[in-house]
Amino acid sequence: MKPRYHITKEGRGGEPNDAELARYRDGGKLLYNYQQAARMLHKRPLYKDPKAFIALVLIVLLALFISEVVEKEGKEAPQKPAAESPAVD
Repeated sequence: MKPRYHITKEGRGGEPNDAELARYRDGGKLLYNYQQAARMLHKRPLYKDPKAFIALVLIVLLALFISEVVEKEGKEAPQKPAAESPAVD
């Protein structure tokens, strides 16, 4: 709920009556809202944090690149012919 401010030439408006105060006097809801806000304070989704998202993408791409390089080297190593030792009679 967005606060609505009314600026008038007469100054501040009158004080709220008891019915208006009772409408906003809900301790359980206030405590729940505080707990929700405190829990979600440091949780920011990756799609809203571009630096973290780019870092994650770079880490994944680097891991894929390293796995491809290791796989290529693994295939090339067994194909090398072994040096033949000279036969001694």
